[in-house]
Amino acid sequence: MRWIIKQVDQQKVEFLSQEAGISLFLAKILVNRGIEDPKIANRFLKPSILDLHDPFLLRDMDRVVELLLKAREENIPVLIYGDYDADGITGIAVYKEFLDRYGWVTDYYIPKRMDEGYGIQPAVIEQFFKKFNKGIVLTVDCGITAIEAVEFAKKFNCLVLITDHHEVGEQLPDAAAVVDPKRPDDDYPFKDLAGVGVAFKVVSAISQKLNIQIEEIFDLLEFVAIGTIADMVKLVDENRFMVKTGLEKLKRTGKPGLSILFKRLGINEPDSRDIGYRVAPKLNAAGRLDSADDAFELLISRDETSAEKLVNLLFEYNSTRQEIESEIFMRAVEQIEERGLHKDPIIVVKGDNWHVGVIGIVATRLVHRYGKPVMVISNSDGIARGSARSIPNLNLIELLQPLSSYFYEFGGHPLAVGFSLDSNNVDDFAELLRNFEIPIEDVPDVLEIDEDLQLEQINEETLKDIGKLEPFGHGNNEPIFVARNVIAESIKFFGQNHANVKMNFTVNGAKIEAIGFGLDHAFDKSIYECNKVDIVFSIRNHRHPFSINIIDFSIIKDYQDTHQATENIEILQKNSHLNHILEQLKGGKLFILDLRTRNALYYWLKEKSKIRCAVISLNNIISSQVHQSLLRHIQKPIEYLNSLCKSGSEDFAFMTMSYFMAEKEEVMKRFDLFFINELSVFTLFQNNSQVAEFLDFVSSNCDKFVAVTVKNPEKLLSFANELGFEVTYERSLKPSYGLTDASNEIDLIINDASCFLFSDQRKLSSFYKKLKTTIKNKEILMYSHSLKPSYRAGVVNYIKRKKPVKLVSSTNTDGLPTLLGQETEIAILDAPLTLFEILDAISYNCNDQLLDLCFTEENVVERENELNELFPSRSVLREIILQIGERKVSQDELMEYVVRQGYFGSFSYARIIKNIFDDLGAAISDGMIDLTKIDFSKKSLREMERELEIEYFAKITRPLLTQKVKGIYRALANVHVVI
Repeated sequence: MRWIIKQVDQQKVEFLSQEAGISLFLAKILVNRGIEDPKIANRFLKPSILDLHDPFLLRDMDRVVELLLKAREENIPVLIYGDYDADGITGIAVYKEFLDRYGWVTDYYIPKRMDEGYGIQPAVIEQFFKKFNKGIVLTVDCGITAIEAVEFAKKFNCLVLITDHHEVGEQLPDAAAVVDPKRPDDDYPFKDLAGVGVAFKVVSAISQKLNIQIEEIFDLLEFVAIGTIADMVKLVDENRFMVKTGLEKLKRTGKPGLSILFKRLGINEPDSRDIGYRVAPKLNAAGRLDSADDAFELLISRDETSAEKLVNLLFEYNSTRQEIESEIFMRAVEQIEERGLHKDPIIVVKGDNWHVGVIGIVATRLVHRYGKPVMVISNSDGIARGSARSIPNLNLIELLQPLSSYFYEFGGHPLAVGFSLDSNNVDDFAELLRNFEIPIEDVPDVLEIDEDLQLEQINEETLKDIGKLEPFGHGNNEPIFVARNVIAESIKFFGQNHANVKMNFTVNGAKIEAIGFGLDHAFDKSIYECNKVDIVFSIRNHRHPFSINIIDFSIIKDYQDTHQATENIEILQKNSHLNHILEQLKGGKLFILDLRTRNALYYWLKEKSKIRCAVISLNNIISSQVHQSLLRHIQKPIEYLNSLCKSGSEDFAFMTMSYFMAEKEEVMKRFDLFFINELSVFTLFQNNSQVAEFLDFVSSNCDKFVAVTVKNPEKLLSFANELGFEVTYERSLKPSYGLTDASNEIDLIINDASCFLFSDQRKLSSFYKKLKTTIKNKEILMYSHSLKPSYRAGVVNYIKRKKPVKLVSSTNTDGLPTLLGQETEIAILDAPLTLFEILDAISYNCNDQLLDLCFTEENVVERENELNELFPSRSVLREIILQIGERKVSQDELMEYVVRQGYFGSFSYARIIKNIFDDLGAAISDGMIDLTKIDFSKKSLREMERELEIEYFAKITRPLLTQKVKGIYRALANVHVVI
């Protein structure tokens, strides 16, 4: 993302400053916003009651007021019918408080999102009429598309008064009155009122007729401020006055419910950010999960005891909402990534029984992540309900109007719509959107900045000037500044995927905290030890001590390069004897090395050598072990070739033996020298037909091959000699570590161990969260091969510098746990696929560490089952084909089917099946797969690899892991035992 400081005419700035009597700093910000006229500037900085437009300029306002006054006079009950979001319930509160205060008979109704959905429900009208035999339905934040419901109400001679702010459809409902500033025939000067804003205009109009001073109803602006901010309408024009006044009143609110909610959230003087990010989500949570009545009752509550209970309830709702939302978000991201949906012009994700109360939030998060319009659809009982969110400058209403025949319900705003349709039509609907050509201009990835502002320059006057620009929100964003070469005393990352950052600075002797959210892209540029940064920021708390909201940041280049290089240099410095190995490096040689020296050799070949090298291992288990170990030291991806990745172009690659044999003609042309990784393992598999064929090829081309091994069984030398290899260098280290059986002592281990290792990376995140909850206020880091390279390097540098209290990590890190210090206690929490993973934990600096083996025999069985899932058998393949039959299926249908039937636990694993079927001759045309063309007379490459994965685990790993600890220790310590 490029940072650009906005350029303005300095003469305009000076003119505005002089004429409006404001600072040059404030004048520049206003000019940046297009405010150059001194009168407009003063009106903007000092919003007043004069900003409010005459409510009777709204079309049909006179009719609404007339009918409501008549209802009061004739004692006709009024049903206030609103939406279930914060805008809707605050709108109901405005009507209910005003009408009850001045003599109306009222009731209210909020539909349940899950059961009834959006809009006016005919059954509610019927129930209301049966209760009172007469009445008026007054809507707020809904109704503009309720054509059928209005017609239904006429059967009961029930008048419907619609007050809404949503986009108007092709026709208006035939209601008694329709007030909506977005009506095409409405000349009201401001179109961007929220639903609650329209409600306030209605009660303002009634006040005029009743000769009530408008200031008498300004307490209702507390509700208007909350609903307007929550609905993200523009905070300009009269919205600015209503919200600013409402926020001032909220600072000293007499409403028990809001007062207790603010206290619970730690809010002393609420601003627009507090309302938008902290208060509104709590109010919305009730309507998302159950009944918005609880949130509404909180707003109008007069009793502190009941208000306290309602606040507790809202927090429970919000906590549950967050859990459900996170689960659906993760499943949606998995679906997008695995199916490549991020390449589509409009991203459509769908799931069965996804909670419709949170899919809108999920859609918003996905838009932020992928920068494209997103639709999230939930299928349940034959009905699909969806929420769509858009990007700036793309109107969803206009975009989806041509597809209106698909919808049962459809409505919303240009950037956010809701809809429902038949579940059977979802795939066709999604396919149409996939082929849409959407009118999106290529907008450069630019962040516009108001001003250069060093942190030391921020003083009382600066803070006061920024405060004059409040309230901030949609249409009036906070001013953005850039500070350069700032020294950060600490940089810490937190949150899901480590997307959030916290920094601390000292400014003019005061400690300043800075927090940024959604900055996962910055990990490509960030290292824990780097402490000099450029930051783009806005200022919170416009009084001392202020705090900073980080929008983006960049590590200063000199610091970044220095620290990224540290780890890479060290791996070679710790292996000075490597030079002796390199002097003898050529075909026909056998090197017997300790694990650390082996890794250093491969690192040198990858990063320093000009020789084109391929490292061949018996199977994926062995190959990924060394591949992952090297990832600790290398910033760029390392090519890995197997049945799932069959093409490459790099000069260094890891590969499985099965891949090499399948592609040996091309591979032999690509590389100069081939390294057989862990020759010891091949001694136990020489009777396997694949291995025998490979060894014959090696024997015939020994000058092209180098053998490397850590283990040195008694028959290794004769085995190597028969292949043509000569032992050239031998180095092994005697271990100095302890091994204990801790399979039933997990709770104790959590307190005692400093490092927790998982072979299955999928378990890292949940354990990390558990540990953070169990051990509070302590430094805990997480390392994984799936993290971005710079973050991996950052974790390593941070460990070296500060030594965290706990480390949660994947196995195969080239001895990363040993950096925690001597006598470190290391817990291995699940069963490894190879004992090299245990050996690797202490390979870098073996110095009296204690390894706790926490896995059980059940865990070993789990890992074996996982291998069978990753490498499905021929019988499983036949069974899938038999069940699908002769019909053609799309790739998505195939993956959904095999996951649903339990053949695979996730879509990432399910992709494997398509790869196998491709190898076996499945025909693919127009995105459809024809499985009848599969030829079982040949084996796929994945099946070839399966032989050596399953047999290796069954023959070597499982027997060793199911021994007592002494047996495992002997296998690790004795150089002659193959593992």
